[in-house]
Amino acid sequence: GNIGTSSSMAAFERMEEKVLEAEARGQAAHELGQAGLEQQFLELESGSGVDDELARMKEGMGIGGVIEGAPESNILQPSDSTPSQAEGEVVDAELEDLRRQLGK
Repeated sequence: GNIGTSSSMAAFERMEEKVLEAEARGQAAHELGQAGLEQQFLELESGSGVDDELARMKEGMGIGGVIEGAPESNILQPSDSTPSQAEGEVVDAELEDLRRQLGK
């Protein structure tokens, strides 16, 4: 039975190699998956920054969602009561903020 033992030993070694190879592949796929996820999160984060910037620019041009139901909208409508000093300061502060961000 010497021959039988050596061939089963070789078969076992081949099986072990396949298992190790499969484990290595699994590990590599896992690491690539992690990197892929991190990359997706980074892209999402940077993407939302672009959206915010666009929204701010639209607001600056008077296109954005400022008009729909926002408290500032009453300033845009003609009315006999003038906006209070405090409201004026808030608008000035927001404009100043926009200028700073656009100047970056």
